[in-house]
Amino acid sequence: MKEFIELAQRIKNRELKEQVVSFLKDVRLSHKDFQKYPKEDLKKARTMFGSSSNIAERDVLNHSISLAELCENTSKILQKNYGIPINTDNLIAAAILHDIMHLFEYKQTENGTEHTGLPLDHTTLAVAELYLRGFPEEIIHIIAAHAGEAGLTPPRNFEALVFYHLDNMLAATEFHLYSHSKSHEMLVLDDDMIKKMIGEKSEDETK
Repeated sequence: MKEFIELAQRIKNRELKEQVVSFLKDVRLSHKDFQKYPKEDLKKARTMFGSSSNIAERDVLNHSISLAELCENTSKILQKNYGIPINTDNLIAAAILHDIMHLFEYKQTENGTEHTGLPLDHTTLAVAELYLRGFPEEIIHIIAAHAGEAGLTPPRNFEALVFYHLDNMLAATEFHLYSHSKSHEMLVLDDDMIKKMIGEKSEDETK
């Protein structure tokens, strides 16, 4: 967790910084029924995403670090050029923690990245664990809303909206780079393609 802990040092609010670091030093599923699921090492952690016909595999650590840096720099730009007050600390904290429960959702085996059988998704588990540990509701909301309309709840504040779009942009980039189709053609990111990447059914599929 060294890389994440170093990243957490960018959080200016002392109480929040200590809360995030404390969580990183003790990442676990507190509910007794879920403690049977193994925890993958962060440096090895991978997650699968995409549609049933085209899957991509991402590095959880690099994705989260990249998102935190995007959030930090985007926050500066929006405040400088538009005068929008954005809580950068909350964005950095959410970036560090939003995918952390993937450590329990996927594991590395001799066959590659495999699901552990965990019955809840990483977002649900993160929201539950952060709620239990008394994290601020603003950060819990950002994480709960990071999948947009397809997730637990839509973004209801500016930080959550910015976070959702930046995470989605990274997903589109990673999908192009790491898709199992190995296609080198640039993706056409229309609405249907974006929905497939985030696991939401397109209009044609719902008919």
